[in-house]
Amino acid sequence: MDKPLQSGFRFLEHTTDAEIEVNGRTLDESFENAGLATEETMVGLSSISSEEERTIIVDGEDLESLLYSWLEALISLQDTDGMLFSKFSCKVSKSSSGFVLTAKVLGEQFDPKKHEQKTAIKAPTYHAMKIVQDKDGVTMRFLLDL
Repeated sequence: MDKPLQSGFRFLEHTTDAEIEVNGRTLDESFENAGLATEETMVGLSSISSEEERTIIVDGEDLESLLYSWLEALISLQDTDGMLFSKFSCKVSKSSSGFVLTAKVLGEQFDPKKHEQKTAIKAPTYHAMKIVQDKDGVTMRFLLDL
């Protein structure tokens, strides 16, 4: 059974990976919620303090590749720098080659005494990725390879 929608995202039933659906009134809000869902997959959001601010800039030729790049950047920062984030402010804009996402993120270094690690994420995947924009807002669905 799917878990209920919370904070703009929900985890869907999947046998081996994390399948996530996010919603937002805008494209920016949906990308913010995708960030929250990704972090919640790795570590409980409520345990992450807003001690350090970073700027993340990614691009993509279309919205799907932009979402992939965004998720990949978050996973990479956790893997390489041990950074976890709990607050996101995203701005999506068009560029000559597609789209650019500029995000201000707040978080802190992973601390095993404070953060209970849930699941390691290997990578995002394009499999079953879907982005729908309509009059009600933006819905994104994506898989994280665990």
